[in-house]
Amino acid sequence: MMMYPYLKLGPRDGVLLISVFIMLGLTLVFKWSIWEFLFSVVAVIISFLAGNMKSNDKNVLAFLKK
Repeated sequence: MMMYPYLKLGPRDGVLLISVFIMLGLTLVFKWSIWEFLFSVVAVIISFLAGNMKSNDKNVLAFLKK
């Protein structure tokens, strides 16, 4: 049951949000600079987007067929 149905957040978005909060916690505990915080958040977002990309299963072993 979603509290805000117009946002349409799923479990993957929750994991991304939790990882950003972990980065914020690490920033506060270890006194990172704002740049280190931003770089870590950008790295988490890039890895999140890369994990959502679909692979083309047809061409994975195409080099073996030749």
